[in-house]
Amino acid sequence: MTRLNATAPAAARTPAKAGAQTAGQPWFTIEHVVTAGDTSAVGPVYYARLIDWQGRCREQAGITYAPIFSSDICGDYAMLTRSCSCEYSEELWFGERTAIRMTIPWVRMHLMKGVFRYYRITQPGQQGGELVATGEQVWASAHRVGDHYEPGPWPRELVDCAALLGADVRRAQVTEHGNRPARPPRQPASDHGRPQLALGASS
Repeated sequence: MTRLNATAPAAARTPAKAGAQTAGQPWFTIEHVVTAGDTSAVGPVYYARLIDWQGRCREQAGITYAPIFSSDICGDYAMLTRSCSCEYSEELWFGERTAIRMTIPWVRMHLMKGVFRYYRITQPGQQGGELVATGEQVWASAHRVGDHYEPGPWPRELVDCAALLGADVRRAQVTEHGNRPARPPRQPASDHGRPQLALGASS
């Protein structure tokens, strides 16, 4: 189930406000309730599930903030995962609710970095929580050339999405739709007074 905070108008979807738990950056959140299929034979959540949740969080953010890009993801453009990591500090168990919060620190040339923090929470939409794991991914913007992909500039929508999530986009390579010359990347306005987005995928 996907939950969108009813207080945030669809035309003004913005990430949650910055906080200490995300190093002062805005974040995008999905929530997940642990099911039996998430757990290993000994009971806690299988380690690879947290990697899966990183991908779900990234894709949900793309669907929300970059719908044009998301609708053409099977075309000649790809956002490839260059590296992925996760550090586990606490176990998660069946029935527990987890908030996966993503920030994007930077976009540099054709690369973009995502940072993930996993929190054990007790109710939907809860702020804070107990930090149980952290993770990172680096993504590469690539364009199909024949039978392979080569590095290339980012679609404008994705750079704007990254800027909403706090990214420094000053060094980003950007292309407009149709590969027209790009304008300089836009930095986000202040988050003060913006409505809060609470988007969660619950099982």
